[in-house]
Amino acid sequence: TFPDGFRWAVGSAAYQTEGGWRQHGKGASIWDTFTHHPPASPGDPPVAGLPSGGYNNVFRDTEGLRELGVTHYRFSISWARVLPNGSAGAPNREGLRYYRRLLERLRELGVQPVVTLYHWDLPQRLQDAYGGWANRALADHFRDYAELCFRHFGGQVKYWITIDNPYVVAWHGYATGRLAPGVRGSPRLGYLVAHNLLLAHAKIWHLYNTSFRPTQGGQVSIALSSHWINPRRMTDHSIKECQKSLDFVLGWFAKPIFIDGDYPDSMKNNLSSLLPDFTESEKKFIKGTADFFALSFGPTLSFQLLDPHMKFRQLESPSLRQLLSWIDLEYNHPQIFIVENGWFVSGTTKRDDAKYMYYLKKFIMETLKGRIGDKILISCQNPQEKQSFR
Repeated sequence: TFPDGFRWAVGSAAYQTEGGWRQHGKGASIWDTFTHHPPASPGDPPVAGLPSGGYNNVFRDTEGLRELGVTHYRFSISWARVLPNGSAGAPNREGLRYYRRLLERLRELGVQPVVTLYHWDLPQRLQDAYGGWANRALADHFRDYAELCFRHFGGQVKYWITIDNPYVVAWHGYATGRLAPGVRGSPRLGYLVAHNLLLAHAKIWHLYNTSFRPTQGGQVSIALSSHWINPRRMTDHSIKECQKSLDFVLGWFAKPIFIDGDYPDSMKNNLSSLLPDFTESEKKFIKGTADFFALSFGPTLSFQLLDPHMKFRQLESPSLRQLLSWIDLEYNHPQIFIVENGWFVSGTTKRDDAKYMYYLKKFIMETLKGRIGDKILISCQNPQEKQSFR
């Protein structure tokens, strides 16, 4: 069984659940724009359906937490709801009031919040004015937004996630254009955006560490998604290709943060001029900017959102336990919070989904085996059915 004190969580994201996209002074986000004016090609995502309306139903939507008996609830703050134009200035009081009400409700339920600052919904004004995350200057606006959140909510929040899944933000937001803001750029642009996201994340960690940790005592990380991959044949070449596949997805962000401030050698050797360089001061700035390893895992990260070229002709596998062991060895035995895992789907799902229930049980059991059998420091499990933004 799981040890006493193990954290159980469920989660959501602002764009998927809040609704009220034009209510009470909220500004437009890139996902509001993207879903109301989607790309025209047949293979692109359809217009999103209506979310659950959580903005107007805090009590209703949180009552289920009591029934589930979870210890933690992960949600994201809508940047455009608290700063409609994206930039520092007069914040939207109604937006701030909504999140204070939500946090107070969680306190009443005895549930600890885990708050994500950026879950893909950039204010549209910043996309229009700066080109979004392709512009390094956006990090300063992100810092101002984060400071506002830390100042208003930090007394009630002990766990912060700066950015959810930067791989998807960079690659599918700015290279393939499959997700908001729908920029069909070059691979070079995708790598540039990832570079800027890493620097922005580090800036937020240092802000919290210097100005807020001494009084608030919280922890800050970044949610990194990954697949698992097995060699097609048990040869040295196939095994090295598996390592390369993980480097190109998870290591792209994890190695700079958890090891040495720089990209994996396999990326630098294979991508040459496509991959931006960090200065020595930037490497020192990025290294160590996570207080725990926040992992997101689900089979369709591979099947739907992993670029086929990043599989390097090897075989993907829904093995969470193997991935946990690899992270434990590769990144010096960090404390791991599984902040999201389950069967990720697009569109409508059945109430009783046998495939979803199978994977949910499988991932919980693999977490237990990793914690007890492999002695991996896993501190949180967040099983959920994830209806994708698409």
